[in-house]
Order: sequence, then C-alpha cells, then structure tokens
Amino acid sequence: MENITGKKVLMTLMRLDIGGAETHVLELSLELKRQGFDVVVASRGGVYVSELEAAGIRHYEVPMHTKSPGKVLRSLSLLRKIIRDEKIDIVHAHGRIPAFLCGILARFMRFTFVTTAHWVFRTDRGLKYISDWGEKVVAVSEDIKTYLMDNYHINPTDIFVTINGIDTNKFSPEADTSDIIKEFGLSESSPKIVYISRMDEDRALVAFHLVEIAPKLLEMKPDLEIVIVGGGNVFDKLKEKADAENQAAGKNYITLTGGRSDIYKFANLGDVFIGVSRSALEAMACQKPVIVAGNEGYIGIFDEDKLAVGIDTNFCCRGLEMSTPELLLRDLTVLFENTEEENKRLGTYGRELIKKDYSVTRMADDAVKMYRAAVDPKKFDAVISGYYGFQNSGDEALLYAMIQNLRAHNPHIRLMVLSKSPKQTAQEYGVYAQNRYRLMKFKKTIRKSKLFISGGGSLLQDVTSNKSLWYYLSLIETAKKEGIPVMVYANGIGPIHRPKNRESVKEVLSCVEKITLRESDSFEELKSLGIPLDKVCVTADPALTLVASSPERASEVLKEFGVKPAEKLLGVSVRAWKNCRPDFLDELSLALDEICAEYGLKPLFLPLKHPEDVTVAKQLSSKLSVENYILTKRLGAEDMVAITGECRVMLAMRLHSLIYAADKNVPTVAIAYDPKVSGFMKYLGMEYFVDADTLTKEALCAQLRTVLEEEEEIRTKLKDNLEILRDKAKSNAEIACRLIEEADA
Repeated sequence: MENITGKKVLMTLMRLDIGGAETHVLELSLELKRQGFDVVVASRGGVYVSELEAAGIRHYEVPMHTKSPGKVLRSLSLLRKIIRDEKIDIVHAHGRIPAFLCGILARFMRFTFVTTAHWVFRTDRGLKYISDWGEKVVAVSEDIKTYLMDNYHINPTDIFVTINGIDTNKFSPEADTSDIIKEFGLSESSPKIVYISRMDEDRALVAFHLVEIAPKLLEMKPDLEIVIVGGGNVFDKLKEKADAENQAAGKNYITLTGGRSDIYKFANLGDVFIGVSRSALEAMACQKPVIVAGNEGYIGIFDEDKLAVGIDTNFCCRGLEMSTPELLLRDLTVLFENTEEENKRLGTYGRELIKKDYSVTRMADDAVKMYRAAVDPKKFDAVISGYYGFQNSGDEALLYAMIQNLRAHNPHIRLMVLSKSPKQTAQEYGVYAQNRYRLMKFKKTIRKSKLFISGGGSLLQDVTSNKSLWYYLSLIETAKKEGIPVMVYANGIGPIHRPKNRESVKEVLSCVEKITLRESDSFEELKSLGIPLDKVCVTADPALTLVASSPERASEVLKEFGVKPAEKLLGVSVRAWKNCRPDFLDELSLALDEICAEYGLKPLFLPLKHPEDVTVAKQLSSKLSVENYILTKRLGAEDMVAITGECRVMLAMRLHSLIYAADKNVPTVAIAYDPKVSGFMKYLGMEYFVDADTLTKEALCAQLRTVLEEEEEIRTKLKDNLEILRDKAKSNAEIACRLIEEADA
C-alpha cells in the first residue's frame, strides 16, 4: 500500500475556540506534523490559531461558522483557492458546514475527502441531506458509528472509530499553574473546583448548575474557589449569575475566565474537575478526580465502574440520566468528604487510563489508517462470489460467517459481494454489493480489488447445471486475466461428471493462488482432477463459526409459532431435488410418525430456502398424524442456529441445517441427496445418514433410534470435534487476509 507520510492535509472546521472538537483538531494537527505530514488548517479563527502557527502550521481564515449564503459562497471561493494553491492531497473536514462545503468542491477538484464525526447532528428539516461524510469517516465513539450507520446508511467498513487523544506531556500533574493563579488573584492553598466547556446554550448547562449550588458548597468549604473556563453565547448570562452569587457571599469566589488557549493549566488547577468529553479526559491526564456531567446526561464521579459507559458515550453521557444540580451537589459532597488517599487513587486511575488508551499518537494513527484506506487506488480488499441474495439460509449463513471471520482479522476490510439482491445484501451485512449478473461491471470492479474470493458452498459442480459451473469458472478466469489473485474459499468441489467440465475446472483451478475445502471428499475430487495439491488444504465450513442468538430469542420465535416451552422437538429440514422419488415423502412421514410416537417428540420444520422449502415442509406436514410446527418466516442464521439448539435431535437434508445442528451439538441423522451431505457427516465423524434414493421407513427409524439412544455420547463427541473444526474454519479468513497483505506489499 502507498506510503502517505508527507501528504499535504487540509483540516477544515468552523472555529478554533475552546471546545472538544477544536482541541481534537489542534492536537491531531500537531501530532500529524510530528509524524511528517504537511498540515494546513482553515477555520473562522480563534484562540488556538497562535499555537498552530507557533508549530509551523499555516492557518487560513475562512468563515465556515455560519450558514449565511454570502459567507457560504465566500468560504467556497477561499477553500477552492487554498486547495489549489497549497496543492492539497487530503481534505479532512470537522463539522457539518465544513463537510458540506468540502463535499461540493470534491465533486470537481482532485483531492481525497474525509471527515470526522465529533457529535450527533439533527437530521430533521432536511438537514440529513446536506450532511456529507466524505469517502471515509472517523467517529469518535462507537455510538456515533452506530448513529452514522442508522441515519446515513454509511458502510461500516468506511467508518473508523478513534478516541479523543490527549498529549499527556502537556496535560500533566506537572503543568505549571502559577501564572494563572496570579492572573486571576486566586489563592495557592484554597480548594478549587474547575469546570471547562464552551459557554454555549447547548454546552453550558452544568456551569449554571455549579453556580446554582455554589452557596451550599461554600458552606461546606468556606475557602472554596470555583473557576469556570470558556466563552460562548451564554457567557454574559452566566457571568451575571456568578456576579450575583459573589456579591451575596461578599467575596469573589466564582471566577469566569472567558475563552483561553492555555487549557492544560486550568485542567491541572483544581482539586476537583467537572466536565465532559475531551475536557474530562484532559483533567484525568492531569490526575484529577473528575465528575463527568454535561448537557447530554450525567455519569458522575469517574472510576473503573464507569469506564464502560464512558467509552460507549465518548464521555459525553448521551442517553443517560440528565444532569441536575442535586446530582452534582451529591457527588461534590462525596469528593469533599473522601480521604486524601481516595481522591488521589481516583486521579491516578484516570491518568493511567489516558496514558494507556487515549494517547494523541493513537488518535493520529487512526486518522492515518483512514487516510491510507481513502487514498488506496484499490477500492476493495476482496470481491466475494457465491450463491448469495437468493434467500437461501444456508448460503446467507455462509456469507455472514465469512464476513465476520474476515473482519475479525481486519475490522476495516473492504468487501464487495456479488449478489442477486445487492441492495438487500449491502444492508444486511454492511458490505458493498453489486448485481452478480452484470459481468462487464464485475470486470471493472475486479480491477480495483486485491483479491477475488470464490466463496463457499458447492459452486464448482455440474449436477445442478453446466451453466452454473461455467458462470463461476468465468469469474475466476476474468480475475486472473486482470492480474488479481484468486482464493477458492472453503468450497465443496464436485461432483463433476462431464469430461469437458473436468478439463475446464482443472485448467482454471490450476492457476489460482489458494484453494481451501470444507471436507475431505472435495480434496479427493481435486486430486482426481490433477490439481496441484500444494495450493490445496482442507479446512471447514465458515458457518461452523456462527454465534447463535440467545435462548430467550429462540424461545420468543418458537412461541410465535405456537411451540410450548416444555415440548421435545425433532428438527426437520427437507427440500425438493432433481429426480426425487414419488414415494419419498410417504416413507419419510411414516418414519417421523413412528419415532415421534415412540419418543414423545414433535416435528419442527426448519425451512432454509424460501419459499421452496416451506412448500415441501407443508406437503410432508399434511401427511403426518403427529402434531407438528413449520417456521414459515425467513430468519437470520443466528436465529436458526439458536432454534436448532432447542431440538433434541435433527433430521436434515440441507447441508447447512447439518452445520447448524453441529454448532449446537445436536445429534443428527442426514438424508444424503447429494455427496456433499454424506461427505460433511463423515468429516464430522458422524456417519449417521441414509441415502435419499433408497430411503425406507425402516432404515430411517433405525438411524434415528441410534442417535436418540446414544444422544449424550454423540453430543460429547460433537463438542470435541467442533472445537477443532471451528479453528480450521477460521483459518480460511487468515489465508485470505494473508493474500490481501501480499497484494499490498
């Protein structure tokens, strides 16, 4: 992948006054410059401009702080000139207005356009449609990532999650505060509460709460001093209240400083700090006990038990109980009454957390990862082909598991899936998707990719049709002609009967980089074709790595279809197939009636392909005398695995119903309508199957009785075998990611 160090980056934001996003941009710009990037900043201006310029970072004044039409046009003109004259490579926008303006320019100027989402914006009154998140976006917390996905449908692989990085050398318990103590006439020995925020309507709620409870705090600590730092549109209103309190107390114990650029000194000034987001983290870096409270909600005294909620909300308290004067007074009282050792412990914990997880270097590294992904001329890490978008639960489970396994190795892996229903596939799995039949478009796409994955299932066989086989072979050939590495990923190969087809498969597969197989029979098929075996290994089906939904979710679905909690279930997965015997369902129904009566079971039909399997299930259901249930609703793979786990035993035709059962250690009898079914059972070490063409009531009952009588022994053996197979299944993703890394080298 291209080395992007030295690229010229333009940071655009509304202003450079006190605020979390503004400080984030300041620290990010300084660190990127230290790492070798040429950084330029454009904003309305503010207190941090001098610090940028002192570090050799050029600042341009651009009025991006307003939606005024005149200022918008002026900003577009100035930004266009800056980008052109400075020869900007990457434009990094922070905030809705800067992103909107840069997005317009990105349509007709040559630069890479990325953004950072620092906050959640309103989406009503058409505001959603003027938001532009660029080619890639950094979210400063997981909940903002979710917000971007839910409200703007941004592909999750285009979202990078970062932190508000803190310079722990500057924000330190060693920071000198003597000059600001002198400047504001503060006492060196008095206890102090410090609050830092932008004093705007949507930020300063807790500052008003602090002033409101100040008289009660003064009663507890007669020499107390309160310092409130920041400027904004409610500063005058707040100062008026503070002045009134000072007058009532007969002394100036509440100090409002206005906007400052030396925030690190104030963060280290107090004995207790109050604030949210970046300001709270900066105070932690200064080893101060912190009360996390703001306009969005209230966390309270920060300690280890508050870490999870702090991370989830980016220390902004979104979605938590609202801040109140009463909550603030309660927690300040606790800190006042704590021993010196306890408050010191709180401060030490906070600083160690910042040093470990919130360094400015990590924040810059996250931005560089995003830049590298956005600049990369190869838009996709891998293109995946398979039988996807046909509402077949087994193949969809396979795709889902592949994606999860690949993302476990690389959370930002960029995947394009060829699908019959691309829009649905994209929404369900958070990937890019395009129509599997648009082969000319595929050719253009594969050129922008690092790996082609012919992925999962029995793709290379001529039992279904010649047409299907030639389709998948043609995709592999196209990728190879374009110079793209190919991996055949966890396939079941064969049967391939026709001599011409066998020759074609041999010719095409001999040219691919790697072939992994889901069971041993496929290895023997490749061996018989004469494929070089040094590129072949037997792994396992990715669907074996699926994580099931909760038992509560399974019970909820079963209840919806009338299944009672205590009922003993025999799971059934049946399908139609070519040349099906006329009496097949009759023999099957007789066997089910006999076994269910004998063991007190009720059949639960689990259709995997809709609507075809539902039709067959209804036909078989009508022949049964025992009460039975059919899950007619299409369910996700996690739900199907969980529901299968509620069955005592499974009778399965479809391969992935066998896999679902194996996932939950459910003893299974397979009906082998295709060699892949018996092949999987042998690979699993469970040779309980009957041939579909010769199935009789007696043969099927005998197999079902065996697994029911040996149930516990089979469950134990399945559990042992499954751990081995899951590791093998995950190795498919390791191999694929290694091929992508080699393509990058």
